[in-house]
Formats: sequence, structure tokens, C-alpha cells
Amino acid sequence: MKLQLLAHPLSSVDFATLHSMFESPFVARQHVGDSASTSDYKPRIWRWLLGTAIIVIFWQAGGVALILAAAKFFGVPVEDLETFPDVAPWKAAFITLISFVPLFFVVPFLYRLLLQLPFKRLITSREKVSFRRIWHGFIVMSALIVPLSAIDLFLNGEDYRYTFDLALFWPYLIVALTLLPIQTTAEEFFFRGWLLRWVSSGRLPIWIVVFINSSLFALPHMFNPEVKDYYLIAFIYFTSMGAMLTIATLRDKSLELAIGAHFANNFLTGVLVSYQDSALPSAALLMSGELDWIGSTVTAVLMVPLFLWLTRPRVESEQR
Repeated sequence: MKLQLLAHPLSSVDFATLHSMFESPFVARQHVGDSASTSDYKPRIWRWLLGTAIIVIFWQAGGVALILAAAKFFGVPVEDLETFPDVAPWKAAFITLISFVPLFFVVPFLYRLLLQLPFKRLITSREKVSFRRIWHGFIVMSALIVPLSAIDLFLNGEDYRYTFDLALFWPYLIVALTLLPIQTTAEEFFFRGWLLRWVSSGRLPIWIVVFINSSLFALPHMFNPEVKDYYLIAFIYFTSMGAMLTIATLRDKSLELAIGAHFANNFLTGVLVSYQDSALPSAALLMSGELDWIGSTVTAVLMVPLFLWLTRPRVESEQR
């Protein structure tokens, strides 16, 4: 399995059970100190619409400004920003990932200012954010990706070439550990924090909520350079990945698993196995040719039910 940036038969999920667990994914449990008005407050639709427009504009405009500033700082011509020829991977990764910083900050800011909701509820409906669940998502996703990649390497070794360079890897690793969590968390804030809360107002069946949210997640990924002419199968892949993370978010009433799993996927793409035309510049241990979209999508689809099962909440933890 060749990793790809951002994989679920929806029939394997009991949507009736999901719907009975909650009417909206981030309707907060009322804790001591919460007022009824705070717990039940639902922002008006114009706040969501205005906020979404501001987020997209600020993300794109601010992101482009930061990309151009970083490119100028590193001496990379504008015409080289698409393919980064002769640019060190860590510099290319920095220039690419810095564009997500505006998104990382604007979503929580508007969540509090415009929606008038506590920042914590963007991430979880529980009393506090569980870093244990974030690590759980990261570890489970990694435990699925690494063995599957090893199997593919064993069966199709001729498709890979060893590209590890320690001098390039260490600065890249620093950039990846610094900016990749911002990139993946920013996407989770927006797609499964902001947009999912808006779509899952309780008026639509859960399966429609999952489809809408995962489709919205897939759309911007259609511009990734590795997609090329494989738009349909790529859309299925990214929609599937989005559905997995959306279902986990709805089930847990939190972004924690999605944040950890999303980071694991992108981090391993950068440092373990990458591929030609990847959207994320990398200094990976191994490099493969063009992405096998069909094989990767089938493998990913089979992997998703395992992820959802391995990350299921324990009964005793739910009773606390």
C-alpha cells in the first residue's frame, strides 16, 4: 500500500445506532458549571455562512501570502513553487505547510467570536481534551499503515527505490514535527469541527451528514498534483478517508481520534514512503513511482473498518 495524503464500507456502520447516540456530534454534555443556555445554544445559520466565507478567504489569501514570503526568504522563484526543482525537501515542505497556519488560527477564533461557543467544544463535548485519544488515533493508524506498506514493499519491491539521506532527513523531520500537526489539525478544525457541526444540526439522517462532510473534505484534495486524470477514483479515496474520520468524530463526539489519525497518515507519507508527484514534499526513506490509485483505494477501504473497531470507546470509559 502506497501512502497518500489525505479509506470504509459505510454498510459496516450502524447509522441507526450512531443516530441514537446523539442528535448532533458536539452537543455538549452538561457539566457542573455549565448553564442550560450555554449547553443548548445553537448559532443562527447566517453566522455559519459568514464564518465559512471568512475562513475560506482568510485561509487562501493568508496562505498565499505566507507561501510567497517563505519562497522569497528561501530564494525560491515563484515559477518553481509547483514542482520545487532543486529545492531541499525541508524547504519545500516548509513553504507548502506554512499556508495552513491561517486556517489553524482563524477557525478557533471565529468559533469563539462569531459562533459564541467555547473553544473546547470545537474539539470535544467532554470536560477536557483527551490527548490519550489523540495518541490512540495516531498509534492505530500507524499500526495499520506500516504493516500494509511493508507487505506491498515485499511483494512489489521493484516499484520502490531507497532515497534516504540523513543530511536532508533531519531538517525535514523538524519541519514535519512542527508544521504537519498544524496542517492536519487545521483541516480537522475546519472540516470536522466547523463544517460537521453545521451540517449535523439534527435535521438530516446521519448517513447523509457523513456523505456531505466527507465529500466536502475530498473536494480540495482533487487539486493535489498526484490526482492528475484519476478524479473519480481519487474522489472515492478521499471521500472514504473523510467518512472514516467523520464517523469516528460523530461516534466519539470529539476530533481527537481524527486529529491523531490524520497526522499519522501525512507524517508517514513524509518520512516513510512517498511517491512521485506527492502533494507533500518529502525526505522519505523510500520513494515509489506514480500512485496506484485502484490498489491504494481498495486497501484503504479494507483498512477503515479495522480503524473504527480498534478505536471504539471502551464501555468503562464511557461510563465515567
